[in-house]
Amino acid sequence: MSKYKLYKANKQKGVSLVESIISSGLILFVLSSSFLIINSSITTSVIAEKKTQLIQQLDKKIAVYILTGKFNTKAIGDDYFSQKRVSDSKMTKFVAKNKDFNICVAKEIIKYGSNL
Repeated sequence: MSKYKLYKANKQKGVSLVESIISSGLILFVLSSSFLIINSSITTSVIAEKKTQLIQQLDKKIAVYILTGKFNTKAIGDDYFSQKRVSDSKMTKFVAKNKDFNICVAKEIIKYGSNL
């Protein structure tokens, strides 16, 4: 009878292999999910910041166009600028692209020197 009690007491000691594998898997799942959430939020933040910078640079170039009548298409870093025609002859379209982040911003304004 004492052998039976000792055997049962030894069987319940410690953590079994299955329990440790399950807990390790759960911990790994939680850590990888946390990493993905943090990575996604950082990526979204960087893209929003780049888009804001691109809009500001385009606005500066448009302001110079409004004053001088000439649009500067010179690239700034990875940002490229262009002027395009629009169906309305009194309007013009300016496009700014960032090729690294695949961001494109466009604005339409009244052409320089056109009277309404």
